[in-house]
Amino acid sequence: MKFIGCLLIGILTFAACKEKEVKAHSGYHLPEKKMINVLTDIVLAEGNEKVLKKYGYDTKVLIDSSYQFIYKNQKIEKWQMDSSFKYYSNHPEDFAKMMETVIENLNRLEN
Repeated sequence: MKFIGCLLIGILTFAACKEKEVKAHSGYHLPEKKMINVLTDIVLAEGNEKVLKKYGYDTKVLIDSSYQFIYKNQKIEKWQMDSSFKYYSNHPEDFAKMMETVIENLNRLEN
């Protein structure tokens, strides 16, 4: 009886921890073009944070405020970005294409 109880608890725990796929109609995700713009800004902010951290700055507040600025500037909420990231993570081909465009954007900004 103890074995069955432990097995049941294990199965329920595993089922509860499994991340569910976000479907287009079950949630919200940003359109690809918007997501590319947000990801470009995020990569720039993360790069800035890495450089400042290298020189000994405490960057926790900086990165948090950078994300808040990006969300405000792009007119989105954190939950929209979280939902979009989950959605596109479950669609790796689309995500890879978007990241290629992000890299192109960054190269354009560098030149």
